[in-house]
Parts: sequence; structure tokens; C-alpha cells
Amino acid sequence: MTAAVVTLISQLQDPKKEVVLIRKGLKASLIEAFLNQEGFLVKDVLERLDISASTYFAKKKGQKPLDTYTTEKFIRLIQVMLKASKVLGEKEAKNWLYRPIPSLGNELPIDLLDTEPGHRLVEQTLLQIEHGVYS
Repeated sequence: MTAAVVTLISQLQDPKKEVVLIRKGLKASLIEAFLNQEGFLVKDVLERLDISASTYFAKKKGQKPLDTYTTEKFIRLIQVMLKASKVLGEKEAKNWLYRPIPSLGNELPIDLLDTEPGHRLVEQTLLQIEHGVYS
């Protein structure tokens, strides 16, 4: 794990620092470091989170921070991956994101992370699994 990713993850543990990160915007290079580390394909994640690839890659090329809306979507994914790794184990976390989940209406968890309500549903499902209430 790169030092920048470790720093990002530690900042996400503090809501005040998270707000600052969102307002400032994350750089695409940092997002890609995390995605590559976890074995995600950037274009697949952009599509699933409903993020414009052309805008994303333009920001990346210009080394400019992403807007708050896009930053929040990536932060949702990172937070869910961290929680899923804790609950399910690191090797299973990514697989779980791409598996239809009955309690989510057989939706893939990653496909729900483009909205805040979808994110809450995915987090709730992970909490249920963590506490043994998931069927």
C-alpha cells in the first residue's frame, strides 16, 4: 500500500478530515493507486459509479483535483471496500462487491455506490453480515 493511500485511509477515519478531502477534491492518481492496489479496472469503476470518463481523464491529465461530487463517489467505494475487508476478509471483499446480493434486490453492491441511499443500503448489509443478522 502506498504512503498516499495509507494517509487517505487514515483521513477517512475522521469525519472532519473527510469533509476537507471532499471539498478539496482527490487527485485521480491517488484514486488510481487505490483502485490498482485492490485490482479494480478504472473504466469499469467509472461506469459503475456513473462518472464521466472524459471529465475524469481530463482532470487526471491536467493533474487537477476531482470535483466534490466525483470525490464523494470514490470515497464511498473506498469506505465500502475497507468495511467489506474487515467483515469478509481482504480476499473476499472485492468479489462480494460484484456478486448479486438477495437483500439488495439481487443488485451488485458496487452498482449501488453511485448514490448516497445506495451506499447506505450496502453499508447496512455489511453491518448485518458483521452482526450475523444476514440471511
